[in-house]
Amino acid sequence: MSNEQNIFEVLSKLRMEMKENYNRVLPTNELLFNRWEKASLLNCGKNSSVYDTSVVMGDVEIGADVWIGPYTLLEGLNGKIKIGDFCHLSSGVQIVTHDTVKFVLTSGREEAAKGDVIIKNNTYIGGMSIITKNVTIGHHCVIGANSLVNKNIPDYSIAFGTPVKIVGKVIMKDGEVELQYFSE
Repeated sequence: MSNEQNIFEVLSKLRMEMKENYNRVLPTNELLFNRWEKASLLNCGKNSSVYDTSVVMGDVEIGADVWIGPYTLLEGLNGKIKIGDFCHLSSGVQIVTHDTVKFVLTSGREEAAKGDVIIKNNTYIGGMSIITKNVTIGHHCVIGANSLVNKNIPDYSIAFGTPVKIVGKVIMKDGEVELQYFSE
């Protein structure tokens, strides 16, 4: 039996185990690399996981009990990204600490704009959202899918859209949560 056949058999076995045990069919790399080990490699807090398809670059700090979904980008090369405890970043979320708009428009005479991104505790970021430089998202916030977050979002806010707009508030009372949307 060739090495290729052995590799194929091992991968097929891993794929079937994932399907049988968790009802998931994942890209091959996700079968080979453990997302909790990746989080440990990145010095994330306890019980955090980062999918193998996530790209993490630069100065990125990830708290405890954080879930970083597949196909995410955390670009901390030009500023710091700090993600608090018990946050979820859904599939395809991108966080960038720079933009090169003025650099390109001026043929390089102006530098790229840079800045930090902070996401405070207990915040949910919906799939395919983009968070730009110089943004702080408060604690207990919900950012809807496909949002462009280009401004600060205060604590206990529900926000979505392109560009993001605050559309409601998170109400915590006696351990229960209510999502209250503003009427238009």
